[in-house]
Amino acid sequence: MKTILNKPELVSLLQQQLIEIEILCGEYDKGTDAAIPSIAEKIVVIFHNSDHAKALVSQLKLSHLDMYCSSEIYNSKSLTNFIGLLKLAHHTGTGWGYAARLDRSALNAVTQENWWNNKKIIVDSDGIAFTRAKIIKSLANTEPLVLNTSGWTIKDAEGNKSAINPIPETVRQIAFELLESFRDVDLNKESKLHYKS
Repeated sequence: MKTILNKPELVSLLQQQLIEIEILCGEYDKGTDAAIPSIAEKIVVIFHNSDHAKALVSQLKLSHLDMYCSSEIYNSKSLTNFIGLLKLAHHTGTGWGYAARLDRSALNAVTQENWWNNKKIIVDSDGIAFTRAKIIKSLANTEPLVLNTSGWTIKDAEGNKSAINPIPETVRQIAFELLESFRDVDLNKESKLHYKS
């Protein structure tokens, strides 16, 4: 039997998901890579409608709220890979790699639909585009995310090449955008879900 939650319960559930995402981001920032699939699972609960469950933003009728986006604009004429949410950074001990920007000043408001489904945030070496939804749903369902990373290689001091995986930092940046988008939102006031107390 399906459980129906009322508006206060749904608001509380969404707030709890956001708190848990923030905690998991803190764990990831301290070096716990295993937090990434858990972050993805929480984001799926908030945004993904499926045959089995409605997203929390849909249940609460919050789809009118804009989301903050930090992605660079994709240029389809570019001959290189595109990683729109990340920056290349040097880390002591591990060398060069991708890093989430985590910069509030780089955020622009976009619709939820654009943010979740339409905005290309990665285009791999084969020209395959990846949206936030595609990346997050793959990780949450523990399905392998197949990226051609041939263009994302670096050389160490000895000239050895290695590929850089942009996915963990991309998920971290998606979580940052999500948390910033909901940071000052009064969910009870913004929700269009009718509720009689």
